[in-house]
Amino acid sequence: MLTASVLERARENAESLMTDECTVVRPGEAATDPDTGEVKPTFTQVYAGHCKVQTSGGLAPENTEGSAAQAMGAVSLVWSLYVHFPYGTPGLRAGDVVEVTESANPLLVDRRFRLVSPQSEKTHATACRWNVKEDS
Repeated sequence: MLTASVLERARENAESLMTDECTVVRPGEAATDPDTGEVKPTFTQVYAGHCKVQTSGGLAPENTEGSAAQAMGAVSLVWSLYVHFPYGTPGLRAGDVVEVTESANPLLVDRRFRLVSPQSEKTHATACRWNVKEDS
């Protein structure tokens, strides 16, 4: 039987792997600079703290029925991209933007990801996981 203490330890273990640091901002209305007249986007910070960037996937068969690719047995790369936050992280919404500010992987620093949809709707969640897309 899964006890509350086992689930709490699992959440602590999941968070211990979140060694990246990030900020999450929510895009707002554009604002005009009164001095220059330049229109700039505004952002509200909704989170700053630990996170983890994660990928999963690999080769998938081409499944377009009747296509030449299918007839030749072609495969394509299918990767999913996620950002994990500590369990119970409040206030995140689809459309928010994550910027990685620190990481053991220098290739992730300054990368930006747009939150697409949560992936944490399960009974024994150990993290707040989001599907993301690279943000330009």
